[in-house]
Amino acid sequence: MQPLSPEKRAARKRRKGLVHKAPAKLPQVRNEINVTPLVDVCLVLLIIFMVIIELLARGREVPLPKTRHHAEEADQNQPIVAIDVDGNIFFDKEEIMPGVPALDTKLEELKKRIREEWRSGKSKDQRVYVKADVATEYKSVYPLIMAIHDLGITSIDLGTHELKEGE
Repeated sequence: MQPLSPEKRAARKRRKGLVHKAPAKLPQVRNEINVTPLVDVCLVLLIIFMVIIELLARGREVPLPKTRHHAEEADQNQPIVAIDVDGNIFFDKEEIMPGVPALDTKLEELKKRIREEWRSGKSKDQRVYVKADVATEYKSVYPLIMAIHDLGITSIDLGTHELKEGE
């Protein structure tokens, strides 16, 4: 048998060192919370809630009058019409013809949008949900209600907040 060259001897030593290496020490158990995954999950949940909350709110937000003993019916996905204290009319969250002072023109556009909503089949029955600002005078709301009535609607739901005991 021939003697090994110095390079081959060094290579064999390295291989032996790798094969007969002592097992690596296991790291000690750490008893602290890994916060990174917790923060990741919380941020994802926050984003989900921010998106869903926006989808849950329907119609333009206006301060509604407070009443006692009102119906607690589930949402029927009917069209939502809102009128604010300035007399601006909103269909869902979108203002009807902003900048146009003629009320008749706005009401005709509103009728058109309500008809389109019913044709799309989103609402189960022909009802309209009206939200009027608590500070809006009746003379501003009456033409809106009459325009909806002209569509043949016999059921108009008026939006209110329930007056809690002690208020």
